[in-house]
Amino acid sequence: MARYFNRASSLRGLRDLAAEAGADLAPVMRKIGLRTDLLRKPEERVEFAAICALFEQCALDWDMPDLGLRMAPFQHLDMLGPVALVTRMSSDLREALTSMTANLIIHSNAIVATLEEEGDTAALTIEVQPVPSGTRQYSFASVGVARNVLEQAGTGRVDLVEVLFSHDAAEVRGTAESTFRCPVRFGSERNALYFDRSALDRPIERSDVAYHALIERYLTTARREVAGRASDEARFEIARQMEFGGCTLESVAQSLRLEPRSLQRRLKREGLTFRDLVDVWRRTRALSLVTNTRLPLGEVSLALGYSEQSIFSRAFQRWYGKAPLAYRYEDAAPAGPMAPP
Repeated sequence: MARYFNRASSLRGLRDLAAEAGADLAPVMRKIGLRTDLLRKPEERVEFAAICALFEQCALDWDMPDLGLRMAPFQHLDMLGPVALVTRMSSDLREALTSMTANLIIHSNAIVATLEEEGDTAALTIEVQPVPSGTRQYSFASVGVARNVLEQAGTGRVDLVEVLFSHDAAEVRGTAESTFRCPVRFGSERNALYFDRSALDRPIERSDVAYHALIERYLTTARREVAGRASDEARFEIARQMEFGGCTLESVAQSLRLEPRSLQRRLKREGLTFRDLVDVWRRTRALSLVTNTRLPLGEVSLALGYSEQSIFSRAFQRWYGKAPLAYRYEDAAPAGPMAPP
């Protein structure tokens, strides 16, 4: 299994856009190193970096800077495969989205989605693992799919308050605002959909109690099979919890249904510690925020859980050999070194 993967269902719509552009998709896929039969095998796991590279290459070759946004209408709840089963065991949209974000690793271990609630507003956020080719088009598509999932799981239109993208891409503002029917902000800290919190209370009438235990067992088994190693599952859960502001060994272990000491022992067998995994998340997230956004370093520092900007700056210098601003303003920064595995 690839280090970071995505199910081939994320390619849905690409062939249609190729036809629209009067282009041939097959040569582009071969150039990236992907088999064309993947278009007929939505369940197959594909290297995440290759999918992102394909999207970026198609957008460039077809002069289609909004390719990811154009793909979104072809991709719906069912593209998540087994993860979509949670709608059959959820009583309302809140429960369905919470379950989907917790099981998203079955669809891809390169994406972390979280559901946040504050005041009268809710947010569905999407964090994407950075790759050398960039994740602009993939991020566009994933936010569009998140809107589709939100409405299809909730069986009705959800009016969005605002949409955020972490990439600077003002040239697609018109398409984005037409797609989401709300203000869109680029160069933000995260990719996110904001909407009225009351939508989360929508009941899901197709919930089938008779299948709850069966579906839960299946999803638990699928998560473990995908994760493979304790570190993979812990890494995904750390990323999910850090989006809420922080995590601890105890909170991660509880989510994984393990005792903290048991999780520590499993990680030790892989030559890792819990602190190692948190540090890797910070390195990866720091690279994404520094290269993909223009957020002030103070905000980047807070997003990574540092109490002081100076501590973050020293850490970034140690990881990448340059100060954050120096790295940001280099022409080749988006294709800079990746965080270690």
